Amino acid sequence: MIEENKIKNIGTKGFPYATAGMKALERSSWRVQKPVIDYKKCIKCHTCWLLCPDSAYEIDNKGYTHANGKVCKGCAICAVNCPVHCITMEREH
Repeated sequence: MIEENKIKNIGTKGFPYATAGMKALERSSWRVQKPVIDYKKCIKCHTCWLLCPDSAYEIDNKGYTHANGKVCKGCAICAVNCPVHCITMEREH
């Protein structure tokens, strides 16, 4: 079992770690479409967060999810699988 203080200091003292999404490459430079969430329809089911292949979604302290535009590749898995269809894909400018 890992101690809690080791989890807080992960990455130090030689412990391997991974971060969510791709930090080195900003995908927004080649993405064609981006997710836009209608928070009036959102039921906080976190399906988008769970199914995102790039871990581009973050959950705020109110329970809403937000897509990180630098990590999202615009694959639309979140929009297709949203049970209340609160996510739409909009074309990048």
